[in-house]
Amino acid sequence: MTKCMVCGDEFDPYYKAQRLCQSCLDKFTKRYWDWNEYRKQGHTRRPTCIVCDKPLTRGFSVCPDCRDAWKKIHYQIMRPKTIIQARNRMKRMRDKAIETAVENRLRIGLDEDIAAARKAGLSYGAYMVRKKGLVR
Repeated sequence: MTKCMVCGDEFDPYYKAQRLCQSCLDKFTKRYWDWNEYRKQGHTRRPTCIVCDKPLTRGFSVCPDCRDAWKKIHYQIMRPKTIIQARNRMKRMRDKAIETAVENRLRIGLDEDIAAARKAGLSYGAYMVRKKGLVR
């Protein structure tokens, strides 16, 4: 059991670094994405702190008292997204490695045929025609 860093409730974490209970995580995730939509409309300042909802006197989204807490909360919000991005990156790398392995296998087979054609004293085309059995 882990204690939530915002509300203090105990909860079972889904992963080792989880510091927010699911209700707090949902609350701050909604606030964060609502603020993103607000920013996309051209607003540069948030009227209240994203953590404590106090009116902001300075700063853009978080009051100075909540800045350290917001860094940890923001990490908790963005962690699933970064995990998905990392998994996709690994999948792309694995797919690319498989493609290059297939290309290398094809190239190795081609190199063997070229070497055999040279050894037989034939051009590659003539060697392949004879290998396939089209001409004797």
